[in-house]
Amino acid sequence: MNWNNITRLDENALKKVFTSLKNICKEIKLKEFQFKLIHRIVVTKKELHRYGIKADDDCLYCGEKDSIEHTFLNCRFVKIFVNNVIDWFNAANNSKFAPTTEEKLFGIISGPYEKEILKKFNYTILFMKYYIYTSIRCMTKIFTFLSLLIKFYLNTE
Repeated sequence: MNWNNITRLDENALKKVFTSLKNICKEIKLKEFQFKLIHRIVVTKKELHRYGIKADDDCLYCGEKDSIEHTFLNCRFVKIFVNNVIDWFNAANNSKFAPTTEEKLFGIISGPYEKEILKKFNYTILFMKYYIYTSIRCMTKIFTFLSLLIKFYLNTE
């Protein structure tokens, strides 16, 4: 399976996603993660279960069957987290980003945005995905982050 089967990106858009990798950030870990995500070689519980490393392939957040699509697109807890991060970003930057599923997955390639705010948004999205991926090992991290985000919202009102 590839991203063409799941997303509505045409070949030209996917080519831009692949070439944008070199410009998205300076951090090697984030670039490596984005490379793995774009090429669909991010390891989830599905693969760990297949190779006998984990006893099951259930998502740590919701208990449904895990996969790369589930982890980054379909998990209901991750969807809430993603929406909260985007809401926070928009509030903190006085912006109105409303990314599509594809843009949440790969970043926004172009649009009617200033270059600096677009770069900042794409970095935030990449860092958020990396955080989701790395915190899967410790389910409490996402809920801690959400509670801190809620406290931030309550203190800014």
